[in-house]
Amino acid sequence: METKCEAARGLLYKCGQMIDDGVDAPELTKISAMAKLHCTDVAMDVTTDAVQILGGYGYMQEYPVERMMRDAKITQIYEGTNQIQRLVIAREMVREQRASALAAVG
Repeated sequence: METKCEAARGLLYKCGQMIDDGVDAPELTKISAMAKLHCTDVAMDVTTDAVQILGGYGYMQEYPVERMMRDAKITQIYEGTNQIQRLVIAREMVREQRASALAAVG
């Protein structure tokens, strides 16, 4: 679970660094969608694992894992669902391929 969190954090930091560096919009669109998608999926995976580790206690409201799992699910929906983020990433990949194909022809 820690490995997944570190990988997600690295992608998020890369996105933040690109914003600070003033990277152009198309590349920033893709990396921000990738960061949102990956971080929210990791949050859901990790909280699901944590609930399973705790067994029945993971579902009790007295333990913070129950709330964390609900919050993780909301992050997958809030600010654009993860399915929309996948479409944004795919659209940007197609644009990159089209641009590189046109550059090779021209």
